Amino acid sequence: MATLKTILLFTMITWMTYSSAVEMELTSLDELSTVTMCVDPDWLPYERLDEEGNHIGLVAEYIAVLKNKIGITIHVVKTKSWQESQQYYRENKCDIVSALNATKERARYLAFTEPYLSSPAVLVLNENNQSDTFLSDLSGKTLSMVPGYVYESKLRADYPAIKIVHVANMEIALQQVSSGEVTATLAPLFLTFVLTQRMSLDNLKIMGQTAYKDELRVGIQKDNLPLAILLDKAVSSLTSEDHRNVRKSWAAKAINW
Repeated sequence: MATLKTILLFTMITWMTYSSAVEMELTSLDELSTVTMCVDPDWLPYERLDEEGNHIGLVAEYIAVLKNKIGITIHVVKTKSWQESQQYYRENKCDIVSALNATKERARYLAFTEPYLSSPAVLVLNENNQSDTFLSDLSGKTLSMVPGYVYESKLRADYPAIKIVHVANMEIALQQVSSGEVTATLAPLFLTFVLTQRMSLDNLKIMGQTAYKDELRVGIQKDNLPLAILLDKAVSSLTSEDHRNVRKSWAAKAINW
């Protein structure tokens, strides 16, 4: 899987010398005073655009820290869905993407920072389901999934007999499992814990970790090397205290969502 360091190394060797890259980075702050950003508008607790178009959620708290570290203004590009946001970054309608997993397909358009937020993906079932334990048990059964999420392509490759049911967001996916409309869903452990508590879904059970994992990174348009360097340095400079402060700020605000 392509990482930022691999992409940057290839780009610098092909297009410029090391010294010119350093010179570009040193002069980039003035040139990159305003950056446009695509987000997932409906992905709490990670992120969402609220009724006023404000970017909220745990990812938003991290983005606030990162932009302060490098001294830029970030303007959120409003979209109606994650699918629309994906189309926007493919069409170069935003400079960065706030949070996404790195994949080979996405690396055609984006470079990536190191991960700043990680969570194992877990299988979520109704507690009345006594026959299924693993993804391999779901052959011929239904699993809710938001279209375009990184797990979908992996599931289709690894478990082609699972019937994927597309839904608008993870709240609906979890509600469908709770009601018995579908057999299962697959979600990050952190997201699952927060949403099941918030939605009072007491009849769901988590069947342990799968082989999949969320490793959320900032995505940057591949032709914007200075911004990629700056953001990767900012992510790499996040301290334990930064992570604690982000989570404290998120927890205080999440009460009102």
